[in-house]
Amino acid sequence: MTTSKKQDPRAARSKRLLKKATVDILIENPDISKLTVQQITKRAELNRATFYLHFLDINDLLRQLVYDIFDNLLLETTPILQIDNKNNRDRLILFLDYFYQHRKLLAVLFEHSGFKRKLQMILKDSIVLQRVREDSDSKEIVLSMDILASSTLGIIMWWLKDGVHFSSEYIADQMIELYR
Repeated sequence: MTTSKKQDPRAARSKRLLKKATVDILIENPDISKLTVQQITKRAELNRATFYLHFLDINDLLRQLVYDIFDNLLLETTPILQIDNKNNRDRLILFLDYFYQHRKLLAVLFEHSGFKRKLQMILKDSIVLQRVREDSDSKEIVLSMDILASSTLGIIMWWLKDGVHFSSEYIADQMIELYR
């Protein structure tokens, strides 16, 4: 019998503070190339040794931060694109609300193609699962999942950049109309 090792609350707090400091710095200055361990630790009010206790380098911290975002997104909104009834509309609104709440950080991350590719892959997987549940023709799945995933990603990116004054409910309704 294996027992899972409980994480030390102090370690969890330190990691959380370092990640929050990183997000705050990136929101102020989106240029990731100028991000330094010194900036992060100063903002988090921790020392460099604590940083390196939890992360190999800045890229490791950023990678874990992105994984956290995707994990939270999947936990809160799975399955994402089920938009054929009211319950599914509510799920789509939850999905959009997540993006709205994290819009400042996501605007920085959208500048990196790897982040967009991973998000598009999540969207495609969700669409495929939905189509399989609906028992759609497999040829339709391959064709439409790319189009829907790209369209959804494009809508979200536009909304967070230029259309943020629209509510998530309005964007959800527009997406539902578009995908009918």
